[in-house]
Amino acid sequence: MYTRISSAMASFCRNMPLEAAMRMVKDAGFDGVDFPFNAFSTLPDSPMQQENWRDWVREVKRLSENLNLPVVQAHATWEQEIPDGFRYEAPHEIYFRTIEACCMLGCRDLVFHPLRQPNRVDSPKMRGQIHDYNVRWFHDLISTAERCGVVINLENTFDSHHTQKPEDLPYPYTTAEDMVNLMNDIGGNHVKICLDTGHANISAQDIPAMIRLFGRDLATVHLNDNYGRIEPVYEDLHLFPGYGRIDWEPVLSALRDVGFRGTLNIEPIGELKRVPNRIRRIQLRAAADTLRALADG
Repeated sequence: MYTRISSAMASFCRNMPLEAAMRMVKDAGFDGVDFPFNAFSTLPDSPMQQENWRDWVREVKRLSENLNLPVVQAHATWEQEIPDGFRYEAPHEIYFRTIEACCMLGCRDLVFHPLRQPNRVDSPKMRGQIHDYNVRWFHDLISTAERCGVVINLENTFDSHHTQKPEDLPYPYTTAEDMVNLMNDIGGNHVKICLDTGHANISAQDIPAMIRLFGRDLATVHLNDNYGRIEPVYEDLHLFPGYGRIDWEPVLSALRDVGFRGTLNIEPIGELKRVPNRIRRIQLRAAADTLRALADG
Protein backbone atom coordinates (compact mmCIF):
# COMPACT_ATOMS: atom_id res chain seq x y z
CA MET A 1 0.00 0.00 0.00
CA TYR A 2 1.24 3.48 -0.85
CA THR A 3 2.26 5.16 2.38
CA ARG A 4 2.23 8.87 1.57
CA ILE A 5 0.83 10.70 4.60
CA SER A 6 -0.81 14.10 4.97
CA SER A 7 -2.40 16.30 7.60
CA ALA A 8 -5.12 18.89 7.70
CA MET A 9 -4.36 22.25 9.31
CA ALA A 10 -7.82 23.75 9.79
CA SER A 11 -7.39 23.74 13.56
CA PHE A 12 -4.36 26.03 13.62
CA CYS A 13 -4.11 27.92 10.31
CA ARG A 14 -6.55 30.60 11.49
CA ASN A 15 -4.28 31.91 14.25
CA MET A 16 -0.93 31.83 12.47
CA PRO A 17 0.29 32.90 9.02
CA LEU A 18 -0.61 30.45 6.27
CA GLU A 19 3.01 29.84 5.29
CA ALA A 20 3.92 29.08 8.90
CA ALA A 21 1.02 26.62 9.20
CA MET A 22 2.01 24.83 5.99
CA ARG A 23 5.67 24.75 7.06
CA MET A 24 4.65 23.20 10.37
CA VAL A 25 2.97 20.33 8.50
CA LYS A 26 6.05 19.92 6.31
CA ASP A 27 8.51 20.02 9.20
CA ALA A 28 6.50 17.43 11.11
CA GLY A 29 7.29 14.92 8.36
CA PHE A 30 4.12 14.84 6.28
CA ASP A 31 4.29 14.42 2.50
CA GLY A 32 1.30 16.61 1.72
CA VAL A 33 -1.39 18.84 3.16
CA ASP A 34 -5.17 18.65 3.30
CA PHE A 35 -6.06 22.23 2.42
CA PRO A 36 -8.99 23.78 4.35
CA PHE A 37 -10.84 26.01 1.89
CA ASN A 38 -13.58 26.02 4.52
CA ALA A 39 -11.30 28.03 6.81
CA PHE A 40 -10.88 30.69 4.14
CA SER A 41 -14.43 30.88 2.79
CA THR A 42 -16.97 31.44 5.54
CA LEU A 43 -16.65 35.09 6.63
CA PRO A 44 -17.29 38.11 4.37
CA ASP A 45 -13.62 39.14 4.62
CA SER A 46 -12.34 35.62 3.82
CA PRO A 47 -9.91 35.39 0.90
CA MET A 48 -12.20 33.14 -1.13
CA GLN A 49 -15.00 35.70 -0.84
CA GLN A 50 -13.00 38.50 -2.48
CA GLU A 51 -12.97 39.53 -6.13
CA ASN A 52 -9.25 38.75 -6.35
CA TRP A 53 -9.62 35.26 -4.90
CA ARG A 54 -7.71 33.71 -7.79
CA ASP A 55 -4.65 35.81 -6.91
CA TRP A 56 -4.82 34.45 -3.37
CA VAL A 57 -5.05 30.86 -4.67
CA ARG A 58 -1.99 31.48 -6.86
CA GLU A 59 -0.12 32.59 -3.73
CA VAL A 60 -1.15 29.39 -1.96
CA LYS A 61 0.14 27.44 -4.95
CA ARG A 62 3.45 29.30 -4.75
CA LEU A 63 3.79 28.45 -1.06
CA SER A 64 2.97 24.80 -1.75
CA GLU A 65 5.63 24.58 -4.44
CA ASN A 66 8.27 26.45 -2.42
CA LEU A 67 7.75 24.12 0.53
CA ASN A 68 7.52 21.02 -1.67
CA LEU A 69 4.25 20.28 0.14
CA PRO A 70 1.59 19.32 -2.41
CA VAL A 71 -2.11 19.79 -1.69
CA VAL A 72 -3.25 16.17 -1.85
CA GLN A 73 -6.88 16.79 -0.91
CA ALA A 74 -8.96 19.80 0.07
CA HIS A 75 -12.12 20.58 2.00
CA ALA A 76 -15.01 22.56 0.61
CA THR A 77 -16.95 24.72 3.02
CA TRP A 78 -20.22 23.40 4.52
CA GLU A 79 -22.16 26.62 4.92
CA GLN A 80 -25.36 25.35 3.26
CA GLU A 81 -28.01 23.23 4.92
CA ILE A 82 -31.27 21.86 3.59
CA PRO A 83 -33.89 24.58 4.20
CA ASP A 84 -37.12 23.97 6.10
CA GLY A 85 -39.72 22.49 3.82
CA PHE A 86 -37.00 21.21 1.47
CA ARG A 87 -37.30 24.31 -0.71
CA TYR A 88 -34.44 23.93 -3.14
CA GLU A 89 -31.49 26.36 -3.05
CA ALA A 90 -28.79 25.84 -5.66
CA PRO A 91 -25.14 25.71 -4.54
CA HIS A 92 -23.73 29.09 -3.57
CA GLU A 93 -21.04 30.68 -5.71
CA ILE A 94 -18.35 29.77 -3.16
CA TYR A 95 -18.62 26.08 -4.09
CA PHE A 96 -17.91 26.74 -7.76
CA ARG A 97 -14.98 28.93 -6.78
CA THR A 98 -13.62 26.21 -4.53
CA ILE A 99 -13.76 23.61 -7.30
CA GLU A 100 -11.79 25.90 -9.61
CA ALA A 101 -9.36 26.76 -6.80
CA CYS A 102 -8.78 23.08 -6.12
CA CYS A 103 -7.84 22.66 -9.78
CA MET A 104 -5.51 25.67 -9.61
CA LEU A 105 -3.64 24.02 -6.73
CA GLY A 106 -3.16 20.85 -8.75
CA CYS A 107 -5.43 18.91 -6.41
CA ARG A 108 -7.88 16.34 -7.75
CA ASP A 109 -9.87 15.39 -4.63
CA LEU A 110 -12.26 17.90 -3.03
CA VAL A 111 -14.15 16.69 0.05
CA PHE A 112 -17.80 17.64 0.59
CA HIS A 113 -20.15 16.83 3.45
CA PRO A 114 -23.62 15.78 2.32
CA LEU A 115 -26.13 18.51 3.03
CA ARG A 116 -28.13 18.02 6.19
CA GLN A 117 -30.97 19.53 8.13
CA PRO A 118 -30.97 19.85 11.93
CA ASN A 119 -34.15 17.95 12.77
CA ARG A 120 -34.80 14.33 13.65
CA VAL A 121 -35.08 12.14 10.56
CA ASP A 122 -38.05 10.08 11.67
CA SER A 123 -39.49 8.52 8.51
CA PRO A 124 -38.45 6.85 5.25
CA LYS A 125 -40.19 9.71 3.43
CA MET A 126 -37.94 12.29 5.12
CA ARG A 127 -34.86 10.22 4.35
CA GLY A 128 -35.95 10.15 0.74
CA GLN A 129 -36.39 13.92 0.67
CA ILE A 130 -32.90 14.43 2.08
CA HIS A 131 -31.45 12.07 -0.47
CA ASP A 132 -33.25 13.63 -3.42
CA TYR A 133 -32.15 17.10 -2.31
CA ASN A 134 -28.52 16.01 -2.08
CA VAL A 135 -28.58 14.30 -5.47
CA ARG A 136 -29.98 17.43 -7.12
CA TRP A 137 -27.58 19.77 -5.27
CA PHE A 138 -24.43 17.82 -6.10
CA HIS A 139 -25.56 17.24 -9.66
CA ASP A 140 -25.53 21.03 -10.09
CA LEU A 141 -21.78 20.95 -9.37
CA ILE A 142 -20.84 18.09 -11.67
CA SER A 143 -20.28 20.03 -14.90
CA THR A 144 -17.87 22.40 -13.13
CA ALA A 145 -16.05 19.48 -11.50
CA GLU A 146 -15.72 17.76 -14.86
CA ARG A 147 -14.44 20.91 -16.56
CA CYS A 148 -11.84 21.41 -13.82
CA GLY A 149 -10.84 17.77 -13.52
CA VAL A 150 -11.82 17.70 -9.85
CA VAL A 151 -13.46 14.73 -8.14
CA ILE A 152 -16.19 15.37 -5.56
CA ASN A 153 -15.41 13.20 -2.53
CA LEU A 154 -18.53 12.54 -0.45
CA GLU A 155 -17.73 12.19 3.26
CA ASN A 156 -19.76 9.97 5.59
CA THR A 157 -21.38 11.85 8.43
CA PHE A 158 -22.92 11.21 11.87
CA ASP A 159 -25.77 12.44 14.04
CA SER A 160 -23.84 15.39 15.48
CA HIS A 161 -27.02 17.04 16.79
CA HIS A 162 -28.07 13.87 18.66
CA THR A 163 -31.56 14.07 17.20
CA GLN A 164 -32.23 10.40 16.47
CA LYS A 165 -34.14 8.02 18.74
CA PRO A 166 -33.04 4.40 19.32
CA GLU A 167 -35.92 3.10 17.20
CA ASP A 168 -35.08 5.30 14.21
CA LEU A 169 -33.30 4.21 11.07
CA PRO A 170 -29.60 5.19 10.94
CA TYR A 171 -28.96 8.87 10.39
CA PRO A 172 -28.58 9.63 6.66
CA TYR A 173 -25.13 9.01 5.19
CA THR A 174 -23.70 7.24 8.21
CA THR A 175 -23.68 3.82 6.52
CA ALA A 176 -21.64 2.55 3.60
CA GLU A 177 -24.82 1.68 1.71
CA ASP A 178 -26.12 5.24 2.00
CA MET A 179 -22.85 6.64 0.70
CA VAL A 180 -22.70 4.28 -2.26
CA ASN A 181 -26.31 5.05 -3.14
CA LEU A 182 -25.63 8.80 -3.04
CA MET A 183 -22.54 8.43 -5.21
CA ASN A 184 -24.35 6.25 -7.75
CA ASP A 185 -27.44 8.44 -7.89
CA ILE A 186 -25.37 11.57 -8.53
CA GLY A 187 -23.56 9.59 -11.20
CA GLY A 188 -20.55 10.22 -13.38
CA ASN A 189 -16.83 9.64 -13.06
CA HIS A 190 -16.20 12.72 -10.93
CA VAL A 191 -17.87 11.50 -7.72
CA LYS A 192 -16.10 9.21 -5.24
CA ILE A 193 -16.13 8.60 -1.48
CA CYS A 194 -14.16 9.91 1.49
CA LEU A 195 -14.20 7.76 4.63
CA ASP A 196 -13.93 9.51 7.99
CA THR A 197 -13.15 6.74 10.47
CA GLY A 198 -14.08 8.94 13.42
CA HIS A 199 -17.56 9.60 12.06
CA ALA A 200 -17.98 5.89 11.37
CA ASN A 201 -16.90 4.96 14.89
CA ILE A 202 -19.37 7.38 16.46
CA SER A 203 -22.09 5.79 14.34
CA ALA A 204 -21.05 2.27 15.47
CA GLN A 205 -20.16 1.19 11.95
CA ASP A 206 -17.87 -1.70 10.98
CA ILE A 207 -15.06 0.38 9.48
CA PRO A 208 -13.17 -2.43 7.69
CA ALA A 209 -16.46 -3.63 6.18
CA MET A 210 -17.18 -0.09 4.95
CA ILE A 211 -13.78 0.05 3.28
CA ARG A 212 -14.35 -3.27 1.55
CA LEU A 213 -17.78 -2.18 0.31
CA PHE A 214 -16.39 1.09 -1.05
CA GLY A 215 -13.54 -0.71 -2.77
CA ARG A 216 -12.06 1.25 -5.67
CA ASP A 217 -14.57 4.06 -5.10
CA LEU A 218 -12.74 5.06 -1.91
CA ALA A 219 -10.67 8.07 -2.97
CA THR A 220 -9.67 9.69 0.34
CA VAL A 221 -9.55 8.81 4.02
CA HIS A 222 -9.59 10.79 7.26
CA LEU A 223 -8.00 8.52 9.84
CA ASN A 224 -9.44 10.13 12.96
CA ASP A 225 -9.83 8.39 16.30
CA ASN A 226 -12.31 8.85 19.17
CA TYR A 227 -14.13 6.96 21.91
CA GLY A 228 -17.38 6.38 20.07
CA ARG A 229 -20.62 8.06 21.03
CA ILE A 230 -20.53 9.87 24.37
CA GLU A 231 -23.53 12.04 25.18
CA PRO A 232 -23.90 14.94 25.76
CA VAL A 233 -20.28 15.60 24.78
CA TYR A 234 -19.48 16.50 21.17
CA GLU A 235 -17.66 13.29 20.41
CA ASP A 236 -16.00 14.02 17.05
CA LEU A 237 -12.68 14.55 18.80
CA HIS A 238 -10.36 14.03 15.81
CA LEU A 239 -7.75 12.29 17.93
CA PHE A 240 -4.65 10.91 16.28
CA PRO A 241 -4.82 7.19 15.38
CA GLY A 242 -4.17 5.13 18.49
CA TYR A 243 -5.36 7.81 20.93
CA GLY A 244 -8.96 6.51 21.00
CA ARG A 245 -10.68 3.15 20.73
CA ILE A 246 -10.60 2.30 17.03
CA ASP A 247 -8.79 -0.97 16.28
CA TRP A 248 -6.42 0.26 13.56
CA GLU A 249 -4.84 -2.97 12.36
CA PRO A 250 -8.06 -4.24 10.68
CA VAL A 251 -8.62 -0.78 9.16
CA LEU A 252 -5.18 -0.69 7.52
CA SER A 253 -5.57 -4.33 6.48
CA ALA A 254 -8.85 -3.51 4.73
CA LEU A 255 -7.21 -0.58 2.94
CA ARG A 256 -4.52 -2.95 1.66
CA ASP A 257 -7.12 -5.51 0.60
CA VAL A 258 -8.96 -3.04 -1.62
CA GLY A 259 -5.74 -1.70 -3.10
CA PHE A 260 -6.13 1.80 -1.68
CA ARG A 261 -3.52 4.02 -3.31
CA GLY A 262 -4.49 7.36 -1.83
CA THR A 263 -2.90 9.38 0.94
CA LEU A 264 -3.31 8.45 4.59
CA ASN A 265 -4.68 11.69 6.02
CA ILE A 266 -5.38 12.88 9.55
CA GLU A 267 -7.44 15.88 10.69
CA PRO A 268 -6.16 17.18 14.02
CA ILE A 269 -8.68 19.65 15.37
CA GLY A 270 -9.54 19.93 19.05
CA GLU A 271 -6.17 19.74 20.79
CA LEU A 272 -3.89 21.62 18.40
CA LYS A 273 -5.77 24.90 18.28
CA ARG A 274 -5.32 25.39 22.02
CA VAL A 275 -1.62 24.67 22.47
CA PRO A 276 1.54 26.68 21.78
CA ASN A 277 3.34 26.17 18.49
CA ARG A 278 6.18 24.22 20.10
CA ILE A 279 3.68 21.66 21.41
CA ARG A 280 1.88 21.52 18.08
CA ARG A 281 5.15 20.58 16.41
CA ILE A 282 5.80 17.79 18.89
CA GLN A 283 2.30 16.36 18.53
CA LEU A 284 2.32 16.57 14.73
CA ARG A 285 5.69 14.79 14.53
CA ALA A 286 4.39 12.05 16.82
CA ALA A 287 1.26 11.73 14.68
CA ALA A 288 3.34 11.43 11.50
CA ASP A 289 5.51 8.72 13.09
CA THR A 290 2.40 6.88 14.30
CA LEU A 291 0.77 7.02 10.87
CA ARG A 292 3.87 5.65 9.15
CA ALA A 293 4.20 2.84 11.71
CA LEU A 294 0.57 1.85 11.15
CA ALA A 295 1.00 1.91 7.38
CA ASP A 296 4.10 -0.27 7.57
CA GLY A 297 2.19 -2.89 9.54
